[in-house]
Amino acid sequence: MGLKKLNVAIIGLGVGERHLVGYISDKRCSVKKLCDFNQDKIKEVAKKYTEFEFTSNPSEILNDPEIDVVSIASYDNFHAEQVIKAIKKGKHVFVEKPICLHENELKNIVDALNANPKCKLSSNFILRNSPQFVEAKKYIEDSKFGNLYYLEGDYNYGRINKLTQGWRGDIPFYSVMHGGGIHIIDLLLWMSRKRVIEVIGIGNKIVTTNTKYKFPDMVSSLLRFEDNIIGKVSANFGSVTPHHHRVSVYGTHATFFNTYESGIIYDERENANKKIEFKHTFDNKKKSNTLKSFISSIISNKPQKVKSKEVIDVMSISLAIEKSLHTKKWEKVKYFDIKI
Repeated sequence: MGLKKLNVAIIGLGVGERHLVGYISDKRCSVKKLCDFNQDKIKEVAKKYTEFEFTSNPSEILNDPEIDVVSIASYDNFHAEQVIKAIKKGKHVFVEKPICLHENELKNIVDALNANPKCKLSSNFILRNSPQFVEAKKYIEDSKFGNLYYLEGDYNYGRINKLTQGWRGDIPFYSVMHGGGIHIIDLLLWMSRKRVIEVIGIGNKIVTTNTKYKFPDMVSSLLRFEDNIIGKVSANFGSVTPHHHRVSVYGTHATFFNTYESGIIYDERENANKKIEFKHTFDNKKKSNTLKSFISSIISNKPQKVKSKEVIDVMSISLAIEKSLHTKKWEKVKYFDIKI
């Protein structure tokens, strides 16, 4: 007899359609229901996937005892409520970043997880799958970088129309750090395996002046890691660039740069020609690796690529940055204890 398949449902069919492709390609999953608030989006997706049940009511998924896994890719302001309801109903949750927008929401998510320790939570931090970052992390773990002392990254969004014309300008609150810069936060933590102690942030709203978008479109933050390592993360949504992630990691023995074209490691100060270069060959199929790892963790209890605790910790740092924008002071990161 074969193993029971996981019954899956998806809320939000924008980015959520990518989740759908990942689940369909995994024989361990059986997609049961798809949800979106927008009837036009439902009609569009239903033309391509006629075999699935569609609904515009998330409760039909969250309250369905037959659903084992919920993918949440709705608008950011709905994430926390839907994550909490799913966990309280005993469902595993794969959620698009951010998992929430406010500190009280994060606390409620942690409380729900601690009350339901069998539930798995993960998020789509796909930069961990990019080959240049994987290679740089290997060099760091092999001690080829020496001691790390400075890490920085810019999330250059390059898609300003999504602020000025899309849902991000319509919801009650949107954070470019929560919505984009959080990818860089996760990447720097994953590569360094160091803990952030405190942060200070600054932001502006110049690029989206005189548009419907109401919040900072550019936020930059300094991070103080343990071991006195300095970090910097920027969420630059108004950049006149293609979408990309500029990342630098500095150690006492080597330096890594990620540009739009390639990733480069230098291990000498004087010889610019002596370098290791990683061309960008990111296969879009690798974007589903995090989702597949999440499924494996449920079925066979294998370690997740993006663990629940990591998702919570990264969100804690982003929340501290957002708080600092208002207090204009250094803010200590408030971490939450989680049983799993």
